[in-house]
Amino acid sequence: MYVDFAYYSDTYGGVVLDEQTFPRAVREAETYIRYLTYVNGDIFADEAQADVVKDAVCAAADACYAAGQEQEQGGNLKSESKDGLAVSFVVARKDEETVEQYVKRCMYQMIQIRLLPTGWLSRKAGCKHDHKYGCCDCL
Repeated sequence: MYVDFAYYSDTYGGVVLDEQTFPRAVREAETYIRYLTYVNGDIFADEAQADVVKDAVCAAADACYAAGQEQEQGGNLKSESKDGLAVSFVVARKDEETVEQYVKRCMYQMIQIRLLPTGWLSRKAGCKHDHKYGCCDCL
């Protein structure tokens, strides 16, 4: 794993995960970040952005765990009425969105905030610039 529990709890200041739930959530977060950034190389080998990447992993792991917990605790129930008793839950999940899609959306929001400014989420191929000034002929 790229991030250890000591970094998560001490440096990042995470409080959502405990030592038992930490490894699975972090593996999911690292896998998703690797999926989002594979076009640009190995994000986990970038020493210059190490703290930003670690924080993105921690935030995504928190989001992954929290979204999963929300769904396990009845997050799907929107409203129910029986014998005058009405029950409703606030649902963050969109209609027709699966639990997996919801978890990924929550994780992406946390990852995007941290990694978009670094360029790691760019999907440009080749030399990775927009050719505004005709600076090269790699088109």
